[in-house]
Amino acid sequence: MNEPSTPSPAPIRIEDFPTAELPDQVAMLVAGADALAREGRRGEAETVYRRVLEAAPHHLQALTYIAMSAFETGRYEESVRYLIEAIRLEPARSTLHQNLALVRLAQGLPGKALESIDQAIELNPEGAISHLHRGHILESLGQETPALESYGRGLARDPTLRIAPQSLPPGIRILAQRAIARLAPIRLARIDQAAQAVEAEHGIPLPARARRFLDIFKGLIPPPAEHPLQKPEFLFYPELGARPWFERGEFPWIHTFESKTGEIRREFEALEGGLEEAYVPKSTGQTIWSQLAGSREWGSFHLYRSGTPIAQILHLCPNSFAALKVLPLARGRNHAPEIFFSVLKPGAELPPHHGLSNAKLTLHLGLVVPPETAIRVGGEVRQWKEGRALIFDDSFEHSAWNHDTRPRAVLIADIWNPALSPPEQDLVERVIDAHSRFYEEYFS
Repeated sequence: MNEPSTPSPAPIRIEDFPTAELPDQVAMLVAGADALAREGRRGEAETVYRRVLEAAPHHLQALTYIAMSAFETGRYEESVRYLIEAIRLEPARSTLHQNLALVRLAQGLPGKALESIDQAIELNPEGAISHLHRGHILESLGQETPALESYGRGLARDPTLRIAPQSLPPGIRILAQRAIARLAPIRLARIDQAAQAVEAEHGIPLPARARRFLDIFKGLIPPPAEHPLQKPEFLFYPELGARPWFERGEFPWIHTFESKTGEIRREFEALEGGLEEAYVPKSTGQTIWSQLAGSREWGSFHLYRSGTPIAQILHLCPNSFAALKVLPLARGRNHAPEIFFSVLKPGAELPPHHGLSNAKLTLHLGLVVPPETAIRVGGEVRQWKEGRALIFDDSFEHSAWNHDTRPRAVLIADIWNPALSPPEQDLVERVIDAHSRFYEEYFS
């Protein structure tokens, strides 16, 4: 037996929305206008919103809708009138000032547009789209340098704008792509200048794999899949040999460095309890670290952070800093070396993760190593030993754990991958420097 069919809803008709006289009738008109707009019947929606204004002349939603409808159909003076009235009612609403800036620009009044967009940014400094619009307005005024800075501020405030512009509404996507197109050549030129400086200083042309590295870093070609477990998050240098583990005997300085373990451990023990901090900041947005964010279950005492020595620690650990001079420390502005005492508390586990680059290796010097502790890199598990170094490529997936009842402590340092020649090490350092300076200039 057939079920009775559900009748289709009656189509929306503009005749169904008479002039409003009471608040509930205004609400009915607004709901109807919204429904018409959702169906793409924008002209009819505007008509109903005008009926809303007849009953409620200060209705912000109606004023805004009519203003933007007028803008989209080229009725700029009318759009300005409605937006000014809306701003009079809600002067602190940044989007109204942003919309007025768009209309003023369409009118051929970039100076007035700049005034409005500056007001929008003053009200909402983190509004990424307003910064992009400001860049476009400044371009129209011929102010190239501040335009680029505004584009950078916009892209910096919302990573989606540069990482996934295809997911954005068409108008915003075009604006984001415009910003990227203006800034990308500057970054590429600075990377090329860094490479040219290396060639000039060393007096030799860069090898073919260095050229491929530059193309990968620029984003012109994808990094090759040399190993399924190797996925550096920032920088990939091809053809170094995809090896998760390195052996101590490969490094001629290893015994000299390990002989300093006693001095390093004494300085670490003097620090304990005083300057320890959570290695994973509480503000991290990465879900992989949610269990450890802000927790001293994985604690650290930094000697170097992002390439900069920590003055507070420097005078407390003179022997540790002296021992580091033996190491071929990796260098990269705002990136390396990262050097710290790492403390893994009983029961703590580090989830599988990847480091930033295969151009550098990670050295762990065992200081306090209970037996039930270990590290896995590239699928192979090894254990620390007190007074011995473990060296691995942390661009491979790696994890660590402490299943013991005592904390585990190691000194961690970034060193160059020995497969890189000195000119290539210089290239990596200078390219990172150029990249970082570009981001500091335009994305700060």
